[in-house]
Amino acid sequence: MQRRNLVLAGMAAPLAMSSRPTPAATAPPLLIGRIGTVHGVRSTQARAYDAGALMAFTAVNAAGGLAGRSIRWERLDPTAEPARVQALGRELLQERQALALFGSLDGAELEALEPLLRTQAIPAVGALGLTDAARGRCRGLGFFARASQAREAEALASHLAATGLQRVAIAHADSPAGQEGLRILSDALVRQRLQLAGSAALTLEEATAQEASRKLLALAPQAVVLFMSGSQAAAMMVTAAGLRRHPAFFGLSIVGEDESLRRIGPPVRGLALTQVLPSPWRSADRQMELYRQQARAAGQPPGLASLAGWIDAQVMIEALRRCDGQFQRERLLAVLKVMQLFVAGLPIDFSRQELGGSRFVDLVQLTESGEYLG
Repeated sequence: MQRRNLVLAGMAAPLAMSSRPTPAATAPPLLIGRIGTVHGVRSTQARAYDAGALMAFTAVNAAGGLAGRSIRWERLDPTAEPARVQALGRELLQERQALALFGSLDGAELEALEPLLRTQAIPAVGALGLTDAARGRCRGLGFFARASQAREAEALASHLAATGLQRVAIAHADSPAGQEGLRILSDALVRQRLQLAGSAALTLEEATAQEASRKLLALAPQAVVLFMSGSQAAAMMVTAAGLRRHPAFFGLSIVGEDESLRRIGPPVRGLALTQVLPSPWRSADRQMELYRQQARAAGQPPGLASLAGWIDAQVMIEALRRCDGQFQRERLLAVLKVMQLFVAGLPIDFSRQELGGSRFVDLVQLTESGEYLG
């Protein structure tokens, strides 16, 4: 197990946008935590997410913290001991009385800890790559800023119908999360009266991914919707190019920013992805500019994954700020349940009690170099 304690100091305060110096925080820090690994197919996005969150926590701590208390985000990584998630959860949440879980990396942590979260009334704030099923299990305790995958699927299916692409195939990861994505996307296609030409499950093994891709492409779909990691999506698109098959490729935001997509060149051109965050490169929002400033100061290239972490951290910070110095779990949970705010142009409203605090969904395209067009 790796343990990382982070009591941070650094840049200017985020949401308050204040440059006025304040006394350094001297009281015991406010402890929040996570139990999860940054390894695996989404490790690049996980590291960027962490970097974005740390930028925000660093800034508020440098400005004196909240009511004289700094924020400590402790991340426990049970890399070699996945069965220890519950034991580490009891240590962090029961023995050390962390105020909240923050920044979960997948549904496994939340599924393992949900009974403890519920009995102790502990909120879970922010996550990366979380399925709708995992969000649903934490209803009433989970506060996730970005729109649900079901809302992404509905937006994409509506776009496909509007553009006249009627025969649609779905390629998904060969995993429980991938099966959930298949169901969500299939339901969205049905509601738009689109034809599901077929589906294929892709593993991480290149040969298996190629075989599944060939079988799916043989069905001659007009469009292929991807619900998988960026590396799996890259394998799918390279296979299609090699077979001289040219369906329109679409994907949900789970495809994410991935070096694999940047490396394949022409096959990625035109890939369209739903996104659940405003553009971190083009938005003129004042808070988005602050994010970019902090990213530059931290040596972190602006991107969707780091922006996701930064926005989740802003939600956590603002919820703690609205506790007015009463830093108890019950108070924090009550604040989160009714909280409404804008962060970097993203409207968030947890009072609706939906799976995502925001309803924002956009569609962007990738260039040949894997950069976002819109």
